[in-house]
Amino acid sequence: MSSNNEAGDVLLAQFLDEDDWLRIDEICARLRVEQQWIVEMVELGALDPRGGLDPAAWVFPRRELPRVLAMTRLVTDLGVNLTGAAIIVQLVEERRRLLSQLAGKG
Repeated sequence: MSSNNEAGDVLLAQFLDEDDWLRIDEICARLRVEQQWIVEMVELGALDPRGGLDPAAWVFPRRELPRVLAMTRLVTDLGVNLTGAAIIVQLVEERRRLLSQLAGKG
């Protein structure tokens, strides 16, 4: 598992089509992480793949790349364990969702 400065480009991505999917090997190559790292995220419930039980067949929406990148950076850069990183990312996403709701009501 390692982070990659080029992976930051993922955060600049434009809106992606719901049908824009990446295979697990593509995610690993783009973010320079091992397949087992993605498997661990799935086992924690932090990612929800499609494609059955075999990790080699898994596909993920491209919009999940920033989530994987954020969890990876929390672990590699700050020393947070993967469970903690998943919780942090989930809370940040929930905060954004709630702020968006509040902004819509204002």
